[in-house]
Order: sequence, then C-alpha cells, then structure tokens
Amino acid sequence: MNNKAKKIIAAGIGLVFLSSLTMECYLVDGDPSLWSRGVIALLLGWLNFNKIGLIWLANPLFIFSYFIFLSTKKSKLALAFSSVASILALSFTQIESIIKNEGGYNGQITEYLLGYWLWVGSILLLLVSLILNEILQYNKPTAKAAQ
Repeated sequence: MNNKAKKIIAAGIGLVFLSSLTMECYLVDGDPSLWSRGVIALLLGWLNFNKIGLIWLANPLFIFSYFIFLSTKKSKLALAFSSVASILALSFTQIESIIKNEGGYNGQITEYLLGYWLWVGSILLLLVSLILNEILQYNKPTAKAAQ
C-alpha cells in the first residue's frame, strides 16, 4: 500500500475515532451517564481497576498501531497491537455493570449507542487496513522475481 493510500485510509479511520469521542457510548439503567460520553470514557476509563480498566487498554493499543501504520513499514507490530485492541473493544459488550455516577454507584448497561460502535468500527477498520496492507506486501513482486 503506498503512502498516499495509507494517509487517506488513516484520515478516514481518524475521523471515525474522533466522531466516537463526541457521542454517548452506552446507556446505564436506561439513561446516559457522565462516564458514557466518548471523550470522558477515553480520558477516565483507566480509573476503573477491574475488567473495564483492562478493556480501556484498547485505546493506547489502537493509537500505537495507528501511528505505526502511518509512520513505518513495521505492519506486523501494528497488526498485533490492533488485533488485541479489537478483541478488547469487542469484549466490552460482555460487561454487565459499570460506574453510573460520580458517587461510584454501579448500574446495568442497557444499550450500546453509536459512540461505542464508531469506536469499535475505527479499531476494526484499522485492523482490516493492516491485514490488507500485509496481504499487499506479501504479494508484492520482488526485484529478484522480476529478473
């Protein structure tokens, strides 16, 4: 994949990710909570020292793989990070309760909203792009084969 194509794909992925930060990600007991806004979940999600804190690690893994995808040819490392980020992001659907408010009270996650699906979508788009890049690199004719 050439650099121009990488930059266009990366811009699209970045826009999807940034869009997810502006939206509600889930409902707790049927209502949005302070923590359910995408940007708040990104900035403060690591404060949950349970399964949610582990799932939050999808964010730095996504960001590392995103910049590796853009800046280097080490797509195998980016592919590994992106694969783990995808698994972590999708595993959030297995969480039943989450912090509901500033008092630390928990509530039941009742619905996943567009912000969550855009977040997962951006991570999965990066993963698919990295897989496609790897396939294209593997099928690229070498100088020896051309002679």
